[in-house]
Amino acid sequence: MSSDIEPTDELASFIEDLHASEINGEIGWLYDGGWYAKIGDPLNGYKAERNLGSLREAAEWLRSTAIDLYPKSHFAEQWRRSWE
Repeated sequence: MSSDIEPTDELASFIEDLHASEINGEIGWLYDGGWYAKIGDPLNGYKAERNLGSLREAAEWLRSTAIDLYPKSHFAEQWRRSWE
């Protein structure tokens, strides 16, 4: 049995825009540990990370932290305006 998982347009655009601006990051979860978000990667190190209570909070933290760390990036220019 096969089914397709379609991410929401906004979440897909958010992740694609981070990628296009060459900003490494991740959102993950642990069964009992809630959600986490990180900016950076395992090879070059993480610049910031945080444990959060929901996927929505993890995405918002990733957005605001990426803007703070990379204020001149295309991602920051686009997502700063779209969430204000």
